Amino acid sequence: MKMAVYKPSAFYKGLLPPLFQSRTSNLREAVIIGSVLRKVPIPVLHSSVALLKIADMEDCGTNSYFLKLLLDKKYALPYRVLDSVLAHFARFIEDKRDPPVIWHRSLLTFDQRYKNELSEEDKGKLKDLMRRQKHYLVTPEIHRELLNSRNRG
Repeated sequence: MKMAVYKPSAFYKGLLPPLFQSRTSNLREAVIIGSVLRKVPIPVLHSSVALLKIADMEDCGTNSYFLKLLLDKKYALPYRVLDSVLAHFARFIEDKRDPPVIWHRSLLTFDQRYKNELSEEDKGKLKDLMRRQKHYLVTPEIHRELLNSRNRG
């Protein structure tokens, strides 16, 4: 599997979409594949496209895990990708379900890595989201990250 990552476009097209679309994959499989992704350097353009696709999919635990994993690689992402990931999280403003902890952790990772690339309006969306979707350990950290950051515009 590690050798497959050296062809990132084929890896992202051939392995991850079937994993997400099957809706039968579990978090253990995601952790195994994620450990390979974490170790191998992947070009930013291929990962940006993967982030766009993951952000457009319906949320589940494995999607949140891969979103967190790719955001943790600290890429200099284009604004279009950042806006798409932000829209992915903003979809949960009106959702009544409690998202899993991995979703909150991926949101925290997004805030930690890209807080200075967000505009004031984007930060307002995230603050509104945090008023409605709360986790007792993660939400205070997200608020702290948002307060101690610069704005994009």
